[in-house]
Amino acid sequence: MHMRLTNATAFVRYVGANHVSDYNRLDDWIERLKDWKAQGVKEIDFFIHQNIEKESPLLSAYFIRKLNEELGYNLVIPNDDTQGQQKLL
Repeated sequence: MHMRLTNATAFVRYVGANHVSDYNRLDDWIERLKDWKAQGVKEIDFFIHQNIEKESPLLSAYFIRKLNEELGYNLVIPNDDTQGQQKLL
């Protein structure tokens, strides 16, 4: 499906399949979000949902780490003990 941006705000509801391919699909979204940012999008709300909800926090943490790495953000992963350890170094 072709997507067209009509303003500087976007909302994405990502529905995972509880499958290893979810991570590759999120990587594809990272690339799309980089393009959107370059095109002037100022706000992106990205909601991650899974059929088996216990996996949603894992996908979300992965996505936040990738966003921080690829787009230079400093988003916090809730309940992530490793972030606190990194700050101490």
